[in-house]
Amino acid sequence: MEIGVVSKLRLGRFVEFGAYLQNKGEEVLLPNKYLPKDSKIGDMIEVFLYHDSEGRVIATTLKPKAQRGEIVVLEIVDRNHLGCFLDLGIAKDLFMPTQNPQKFSINSQVLVFITTDKQGRLIAKVNIKPYLKSLKNINKQELGIFSKVEIIPFRESNLGYECVINGEYLGLLYRSEIFEKIKFFKKREGFIKKIYPNGKCDLSLKPPLAKKDSISEAQEVLERLKESGGHLKMHYDSDPKEITKIFKMSKKSFKRALTSLIEQDKIIFKAKEGIWLKV
Repeated sequence: MEIGVVSKLRLGRFVEFGAYLQNKGEEVLLPNKYLPKDSKIGDMIEVFLYHDSEGRVIATTLKPKAQRGEIVVLEIVDRNHLGCFLDLGIAKDLFMPTQNPQKFSINSQVLVFITTDKQGRLIAKVNIKPYLKSLKNINKQELGIFSKVEIIPFRESNLGYECVINGEYLGLLYRSEIFEKIKFFKKREGFIKKIYPNGKCDLSLKPPLAKKDSISEAQEVLERLKESGGHLKMHYDSDPKEITKIFKMSKKSFKRALTSLIEQDKIIFKAKEGIWLKV
């Protein structure tokens, strides 16, 4: 019987405190409080197996928030000197061992990988990177460049934000391409921008092709110009940080927007001096 996964087991016999489910000569108790009404011998019941507080394998019909082998965001509900306890959605909380449990706050969220310890008991591991897969041998028809994916940002790096892709793979959002506050452990939509030969992956928060569309970028520059009274001391050589602060776009996008607006004769541009709204 597999610990930590949902499976269907046959109801073999009833006892005073529940029923025993059977599989290939093994039995596991399903307590009365989880036993479906009108159950009878031979029924196949979908259950989740785990160890109770006394180390016995037990079954429940409660649906866990995740199973063994999955990466999931869970809430910390308690802690002791050995680690933290996470709400898995069943009667017993999931233990997450850590050398520094005090750095984790009660009721906060944490991204973990669910596995088992040497005794076969379910545990959570906060260091998920060793369990994330590479995109090196992925089927490009199923998951390739421009694919829409579910991402969970979980850690900040020198270049940007590391993310879990579709609960399985590792990807990176570059800080230079982000113009909003990133919330860790929050699921959101993303797009695969590039997959390298070694399997590493670059991500984007908007469809990569949309970056070639200068219409919305040019409109954004016009809006900021109007708000500032028709003049901004911004030009092709402006500081990238200042561009991001004012226009919420990269310097490359800003330069593309300027070129478009000049060609459309919508602004007056003076090198090193700035831009003016043409009336």
